[in-house]
Formats: sequence, C-alpha cells, structure tokens
Amino acid sequence: MKEKAQECIHIEDVDADTVRRLLLYMYTDACEDLQWKSASQLYAAANKYQILSLKDECSSFLKANLDAANACDALMIADLHHDERLKSATSEFILKHDKEIFNSERVENASWKLMGKLAAGTMLLKFNEIYW
Repeated sequence: MKEKAQECIHIEDVDADTVRRLLLYMYTDACEDLQWKSASQLYAAANKYQILSLKDECSSFLKANLDAANACDALMIADLHHDERLKSATSEFILKHDKEIFNSERVENASWKLMGKLAAGTMLLKFNEIYW
C-alpha cells in the first residue's frame, strides 16, 4: 500500500485539528475545549469513521449549545448525517425561537433549497402540535 511505503496517511476531508481531537478521543476518551465549529467538524469525522460514542458526545454538545445563530447549521448537520435525535432537538429549538431565527442574517445566507426542505419538516411538526 502507498501509505505503508510513505509511512503516512493523507486524510483529505478532515483538518489537522479535527484529526488530533479524533485521535485524542480514541486514546483518552476525552474531548477538550470544544467550541461549536470544532464540535461540528469532530461530529462529522466521528460519523465518517463510525466512532459512535464520540458522535454522541459531539451531538450532545451541539444540542446543549444551540442558539439562533447556529440552529440552521445544526439542522443541516443532522439531516446530512441522518441523526434523527439531533434533528428533532434542533427542530424543537427552532419552533421555540422561530421569530428570532427566521429573521436572522444567517438564515438569509443559507442554502434555501435545503433550508426550505428542512423548514417544511419543522413546520409540519408545528402543524401537528397545533392541530393534533
């Protein structure tokens, strides 16, 4: 294999800090100094490499740190990685803070095609909550 001859593995879609955090977790079972961006990137890497305990830990961090500025990102992350628990928690957060979120600059800059699909699902939850 090329990696054995070079004694190096190139991971194209994960940055160096995320790889460092991934390895730290695998060897120590610890996540240190998580911020929204690092937790999002680590979540994606944990999903890719099927490190489910790390994915759950990052998901918990994302849910605990939802705000109006990052709720749409969280919804897209949850949809992209087929995480129904994160998607549900984020949808509930968006429903509770809908005016603040949908009037934010972040939503105006989001990909409307995906956001429209996700928002429709969230609004369906609201409809079911009201009428059922």
